[in-house]
Amino acid sequence: MRVALTLSALSAGLVLAGAGAAVAGPLPQAKNAAEINAGLEAMREFNLIALKDLKSSSSVQGRTFVGGNLSGSSSNYLTGAGQSGGVALTVAGDVTGSAKNVKGGGAVKVGGNLDSGANLNGGGNAYVDGNAKKINAGTGSVYVDGNVEQTNAQHIYYGGTIKTSNGVKHAGDHSQAGLQDSLEAIAADYAAELTATSEYFADLSATHFVSTPNAQDVVFNAGAGSGVAVFAISDLETLLKGRSNLKFSAPAFYDAVIVNVAGSKITLPGSINFNAASGLGSKVIWNFYEATSVNFGSKNWYGSVLAPNAELKFNNFIEGSVVARDLVQNGEVRLGNFSGGGLSVARFADEVQTAVPEPATWAMMIMGFGAIGAVIRRRRALVDG
Repeated sequence: MRVALTLSALSAGLVLAGAGAAVAGPLPQAKNAAEINAGLEAMREFNLIALKDLKSSSSVQGRTFVGGNLSGSSSNYLTGAGQSGGVALTVAGDVTGSAKNVKGGGAVKVGGNLDSGANLNGGGNAYVDGNAKKINAGTGSVYVDGNVEQTNAQHIYYGGTIKTSNGVKHAGDHSQAGLQDSLEAIAADYAAELTATSEYFADLSATHFVSTPNAQDVVFNAGAGSGVAVFAISDLETLLKGRSNLKFSAPAFYDAVIVNVAGSKITLPGSINFNAASGLGSKVIWNFYEATSVNFGSKNWYGSVLAPNAELKFNNFIEGSVVARDLVQNGEVRLGNFSGGGLSVARFADEVQTAVPEPATWAMMIMGFGAIGAVIRRRRALVDG
């Protein structure tokens, strides 16, 4: 049973103006702490995670993971300032549509077929378990377990056939066999971990309430505090309808601010604008824990988005980490990934504990992710190449 206080219990059905109902504090413990911490770590690592399919016509400034298929017109990856190297785009399934462009010397890993073509700018490599077409890798190398066509690279390693391609050719290479199985297993782990993270946040008690000081403004203000602040919204559409300004005070001293948003189908009203909110993504998570569809329309959005069971659509930009089941992306995903000041969750001992941990326990919680560090390192070795 959810313990978070929802605003539907209030007389207006939506909002209580004023200060928080309780002092924000550290995260309580959880039996599935390892899963939750792994979910938080995934949001730190990737700018965009589509647990299933991504259809894109835009760009991602950071790193992207797709658990299913990638389609759509030409799209761009690792475009942010200072971003370079490593694996920029990971796709467990097939890549179709127009060519995908990877900047900054980033690499591509594809579990299925890469049919769209890919332009790897800066010498990045391509790793493909299936067949590959139209890869331009420049000084980079291409490793394909299947067939290769119309590809240019310094070195081309392939297990099937090759035609109309330029570069030093190395036949009989099956180094990428099994890549799809490995990536699909990672995608399944991410789905379980990020769902656990969303469910955990949804059960946190609300510590603060939204205010509507006038007819136009909707204000999220956790005030001066530390630890973790929690807002709970029962009906985001109605809260924002007819209002023009959504304002969020920068949570300078908090490890995280969680905004739990109820509802299965959510569409932003056309009137609202998100104002003066750059930098929220590193600490604020909008947790659409019940959503099966979220549509931001043409509105920009600040703060990381966690919607592991939803199809997410947006046409402008989102600044922060983005997690959804499926995405239709017609706007940019900008850097500002969730970091949360090293935020983590401690594991239960032998029995359920409901008390907030003592300060010493909280300090240990913040120190790191030792219980899951080895697992994450192994996963990174596969995803990052």
